[in-house]
Amino acid sequence: MRQKGNAGLGKKLLYPPVSTNKRNGVEMAKVKIGVNGYGVIGKRVADAVALQDDMELVGISDVVADWRVKMAQRKGYTVYCSVSDPKQIETMKQAGVNVAGTLEGLLRNGALDVVVDCAPGGFGVKSKETLYDKYGAKAIFEGGEKHEIAGLSFVCQCNYNEALEKAEKGNKYCRVVSCNTTAGCRIFHALYSNFKVPKARMFLVRRATDPVKGDSKGIMNTVVPSRLPSHHAPDVKTVIHDAIPDLYSAAVMGSHTMYHFHLYDITLGQEVTREDVVNALKNEPRICFVNTKDGVMGLGAIIEISRDMGLPRGDIYTIPVWEDFITVIGKKEVLIAAACPNENNVVPENVDAIRALTRIETDWKKSLEKTDKALRVPKTLY
Repeated sequence: MRQKGNAGLGKKLLYPPVSTNKRNGVEMAKVKIGVNGYGVIGKRVADAVALQDDMELVGISDVVADWRVKMAQRKGYTVYCSVSDPKQIETMKQAGVNVAGTLEGLLRNGALDVVVDCAPGGFGVKSKETLYDKYGAKAIFEGGEKHEIAGLSFVCQCNYNEALEKAEKGNKYCRVVSCNTTAGCRIFHALYSNFKVPKARMFLVRRATDPVKGDSKGIMNTVVPSRLPSHHAPDVKTVIHDAIPDLYSAAVMGSHTMYHFHLYDITLGQEVTREDVVNALKNEPRICFVNTKDGVMGLGAIIEISRDMGLPRGDIYTIPVWEDFITVIGKKEVLIAAACPNENNVVPENVDAIRALTRIETDWKKSLEKTDKALRVPKTLY
């Protein structure tokens, strides 16, 4: 695929780094990473960073002392408070969390090369204004923030080179797009990097909320339409720019909590065979195939397969596409059905974004391969 546009942890880690970081036989200093916000994405990014041999997880920061943060402490991660508020720090300590300091203290002391900000949407803007700008820190934000927070939205195989170029010019910020946008970018990249794609439509059935939030949020026994068109296509364009000139999306919210479901209707500017499309998707990184003939009739089967893979939390990081549903109409119109693992497909993108922002790897393929090897991202599920 060609690119377009483009402090110690205390206890022994559950998932230790894979090897010593060397380049051309020379020992390289690891980039020091802090993860701010230890929720659905943050805890996964922390684990992913801890697995990389060219990164050091200095610690995680949050403002609460619930089971999530206590799990981080149990894993041996050093815990910091996201805010410099003595009362909040004391509250966390009284709840049983060993608070080592504050995120601001780490930044002030130059202890971090990059902060991966996984706090809920909207908090990243505040942290940028009060912390990252103040201390000149590099930071990566998540899809809950707007594109404008960084001026650079990121999916590795689509615009790693763009991120490198901006970093070389002094850019300190990057935004890893949402799970749905990431999935769309990967699928679209498989096509526009091989064929002319003047027009595309994406239709999404979104999960109601993350599984861990199902106790208090979400909907039941209904389907709720989102605003039409949905925000997903404009968000894809922040990554792929004008690679697909005519791009729109529509979305509804379902009452389930695991995985989104995607349908694509893509118009090509040239004639293709079904085999051409299958091969383009098969060769694309972080996309895999499933088939109804194998009993994979829907999201439930994929969720069960992901658990059986044996990876932490059942995370697979890749986008399952139904191979037997890939359809070519009139030699130019392509239909695709896919599943989007909402809790984890953005995790490897965060790791690659760190490398691009710090320029410790200037080849997107090498970064992607390194990340996927460390996380054991599967190319086939069964």
